Amino acid sequence: MTTPTVELKHYEQGPTEAPVVMLSPSLGTTLAMWDTLAEKLAERYRVIRFDTRGHGASPGPAGPYTVSELASDVIALADSLDVDRFAFVGLSLGGAIGQTLAIEHPERLTALVLCCTGPSFGDPQTWRDRAAQVRAEGMGFLVEPTKDRWFTPGFRATNPQDVDLMIDMIANSLPEGYAACCDALAAYDVTEQLGEISAPTRVIAGDQDPVSRPEVAQVLVDRIPHADLVVLDDASHIANIAQPDKFEAAVLEHLEKHL
Repeated sequence: MTTPTVELKHYEQGPTEAPVVMLSPSLGTTLAMWDTLAEKLAERYRVIRFDTRGHGASPGPAGPYTVSELASDVIALADSLDVDRFAFVGLSLGGAIGQTLAIEHPERLTALVLCCTGPSFGDPQTWRDRAAQVRAEGMGFLVEPTKDRWFTPGFRATNPQDVDLMIDMIANSLPEGYAACCDALAAYDVTEQLGEISAPTRVIAGDQDPVSRPEVAQVLVDRIPHADLVVLDDASHIANIAQPDKFEAAVLEHLEKHL
């Protein structure tokens, strides 16, 4: 079922006349996951970050959703802000949205950074099962396994406050919004369309990411014309929190080259 676009909760920083960079968060998080990167990028770019449909303060209509719908929400947001073209940085689900934007709305992108993501996300039934369990039980059962997927044991031990901040986001997510985005990931596979992407693309991976492993990132690089890859050491799935300085440098280098 196709639903109308929703008005995404968003936050803007930086010079209004500067090139625009949009930041798209991962499944189960909010725009707050980009606090550190957004502050740095806003020194030279107009930064727009948002809560994905069904997350944070954005509306959460009943699902299932599709990634194309989530991408259409982004286009509607850009249109509402009179933004014709923009660079896009997306992590995990945000990276799936970025790939879909690049395929379905290529004229809108100036540059693309795909982080800890892939052209598909494993067995679709795993996502459908997770969606069903979330709808039946709520978010609580996801807290502990998410810690393991998102952060290395070393990072969890030395940065408990950062881990708690991120895990609170998933614990407080709206079950239907989260589940509906799981449905979107179950149906998502753009592997055969990656060659259509024309936006200058950088792929960033965490060397210890169990969700979108470096070899998955390599598929993106091999299939997207002229894409390049940065692998961050000692980082799991939420690499921007685990390695903020290195992540920031990788993003900035790409944006400075193409904006």
